[in-house]
Amino acid sequence: MMSSARGFTLIELLIAIAISAILAVGTLFLVQASRTTYQTLTVSNEYQSQLTRVIRTLTNDFTQWAPDRPVKDAFGDNQAAMHLDEVDGLSLTRNGWGLSQFVDLERSSLQRVQYRLAVPGSELCPWLDEEAENDKGGCLVRSHTLQLDDDGSLEWRHQTLLRPVKTMSFSFMARYDGETGEFDKWPPDVPFGQEGEPDLFAVEFTLTTGEGDAITRMVAVPRNPDPTTTGGNSGSNEESGGSGAD
Repeated sequence: MMSSARGFTLIELLIAIAISAILAVGTLFLVQASRTTYQTLTVSNEYQSQLTRVIRTLTNDFTQWAPDRPVKDAFGDNQAAMHLDEVDGLSLTRNGWGLSQFVDLERSSLQRVQYRLAVPGSELCPWLDEEAENDKGGCLVRSHTLQLDDDGSLEWRHQTLLRPVKTMSFSFMARYDGETGEFDKWPPDVPFGQEGEPDLFAVEFTLTTGEGDAITRMVAVPRNPDPTTTGGNSGSNEESGGSGAD
């Protein structure tokens, strides 16, 4: 007897092909969704890591503030140990710079650092290829010098901590004339007829990122045993950290 074996009919083949196509499309969408989720999580984690680094860096600089060490500018005038300027941002003298495991040479234990918000298109914040990213905000830049006092050859080294950043502001908590107050600039303007300067004990900083996040932290700063030096009225040549270098 001859066997009655039969193959697939055309309809069965078409159904099998259709099912295979549906499974392939579903697998493709699943892979694409997984890749999109991975990329989103990677960007989010990187963004959160940047925020954490910014907060940690700012906090460390404020907690290591050297309140008794003003600096000299290029004109020989004293600038306060902490100084807020509308153009140059916030500058301060900090301790602990010499404590680095990556540097073998002896250097100053003091460092002058500066925080500023650079606008897109400036030297410190170049334009990005995507125009929409430029509209989100500028760059939070931390700069430092290799020496404290400016002898005419002062060189700033810059590091971009976060981009994009919309706004950056500081508030200064201090005790003055027996009362506690908040100042929007430092050194503050001393009322006419008053002697001495406010005793700074905390700094509050607020960052608004281009992603819409608002970050506010208050950091306690070292107290100055002689508050008159915070305004930069005392000499700064007695400190050995005035000309440290890498």
